Amino acid sequence: MSETMKAPGWAAIDAACQRLYARQVPHQYTSKTAYELESSSPLPAITVWEGQRPAHWHYVTYGLTELFEKTSHDPNVSGFGFELTMRVPRGEGEEQPPAWPLRTLQSLGRYVLGSRKGFDTGHRADLGGPIATGTPTELTALVCVPDPLLGKITGPYGSLLFLQVIGVTADELAAMERLDHEGVVHMMGEIDFHGLTDLSRGSWLKNPQKAPVVRRYQLGILRD
Repeated sequence: MSETMKAPGWAAIDAACQRLYARQVPHQYTSKTAYELESSSPLPAITVWEGQRPAHWHYVTYGLTELFEKTSHDPNVSGFGFELTMRVPRGEGEEQPPAWPLRTLQSLGRYVLGSRKGFDTGHRADLGGPIATGTPTELTALVCVPDPLLGKITGPYGSLLFLQVIGVTADELAAMERLDHEGVVHMMGEIDFHGLTDLSRGSWLKNPQKAPVVRRYQLGILRD
């Protein structure tokens, strides 16, 4: 984002990402229909960064916080107080990030902008279908946790949390039903620190390494 556009909030998001991905030029997808709720791309932009160890794409939204000027009444919080992120595995030799996370994040952004209802740490939602429309996957729900590396920052218009969206299966969602928000965050971090949304994976409850972790949290035991 050019400084001549006078978007201090945008620049703050850029700076947070650059601290994590120094000297990297992201893939940037800007919208021609920003803030038009009837469009498929109401968020002004999404950047995608190339994460390492493991190789993955890291998507970051722009537009749920105040990018250009202060318009909300709370001086301590920027806009809705969060931007969404998502991490998906990067295939060997894959040079362009997949498009489906862009559509998913724009859809979530449209919901927030239209309903004026935000997401928060530990929130879960049944999507009623695959997280990537038209793609065979067992991931039909999502969980929100603080982005493990971007975290929370204070920008020119108040604080903002980078809230990571992680795709989960229906049985995983059911297993989290009685967990409080803290339990959800701890369990997700223990199962996968980076919180990758891998369309090809099966349920954690069928994984011999991860199923015991889920069951332990169901019993209220945070760690061994």
